Amino acid sequence: MCPKNIREIELNKILIIGLSCVGDNLLLTPAIKKIRETYKKAEIDIVIGPRAVEFAIENPWFSNYIVYDKKKSFLKFIKKLREKRYDLTVDFRNSFIPFFIRSKYKLTFFKKEFFSEKFYTHESERIMSFIEPFFGKGENKLYFPYSANYKEKIKELFDKIGIKLSDIIVVLNPGGKFEGKRWEKEKYVLLAKELIKIYRTKIIITGSKDEKKLTQEIKEMIDRKEIFDFGGKTNLRELAAIYQLSDLVISNDTGSMHLACAVGAPVVAIFGPSNPYRYGPLSEKSFVVHSNIDCFPCKKESRCRINFECMKRISVEDVLKYCCLILDEKEKGRVFEL
Repeated sequence: MCPKNIREIELNKILIIGLSCVGDNLLLTPAIKKIRETYKKAEIDIVIGPRAVEFAIENPWFSNYIVYDKKKSFLKFIKKLREKRYDLTVDFRNSFIPFFIRSKYKLTFFKKEFFSEKFYTHESERIMSFIEPFFGKGENKLYFPYSANYKEKIKELFDKIGIKLSDIIVVLNPGGKFEGKRWEKEKYVLLAKELIKIYRTKIIITGSKDEKKLTQEIKEMIDRKEIFDFGGKTNLRELAAIYQLSDLVISNDTGSMHLACAVGAPVVAIFGPSNPYRYGPLSEKSFVVHSNIDCFPCKKESRCRINFECMKRISVEDVLKYCCLILDEKEKGRVFEL
């Protein structure tokens, strides 16, 4: 289906079948970047789920993106792909889509997916190992390429609302699609107050449109002029710029946490019912905070029998000490290698 010397064959049209949400696709970026670098002149399209559209919009790696929506006609979706006649299809979804479309070469990973180590190996590294026999070894680092215009836009916004780049800027990301992974909002409030007290930080709260109520509640509970609520007010590129310009991002286990890593922001990630060995922050300046509960790292996640006690046991002090490790470097005027 796909020869081992595929990188020596000239290809003009490549289809990558990606995943459903932004966070999962960010974990694919080391592998996608390797393919992009191998075929610099090729036209590369990507299939993504409806919740991952912002990952593909304006992404310079891709010529086109195609949304795979299970609620819509599969036949129309396949017909659209068949019309392109791709030279190579790389399926990270491990679906049967490649077998329905006209593609000269097909690269799927059913066997590797079944037998690969899924607990102590980071997901991005695991996926990269799938393509190494064909494209060689790549760097295990997340990426999110976006236009510098967004960074300039956020700088102008910061200046307008009273945030200076010389300020210590801390971002709180208190949301998450699965509520069991959310650290209590009351603890985020206490943490923010401590950071303002110790470092005189400017605090930005981020979240999706569905999390606007949460971010607004936290802002009101902190009730300080140093707090700025960006919940539901940014697209993914603007959010990436905010993270890149910040000195620290404090986040639950979410796609936004991976975005912060992808743009090189220092991260303190709060983990409860999930596995940081597989899904933890992948950046040089990052820490994982978790409780030393017997069932860590979690193997059941949403099927928790003790009502997510792991998250409840994480104290403000637990998170604060790792924030201080990062922010003390800022205070001393040292430069992070991002």
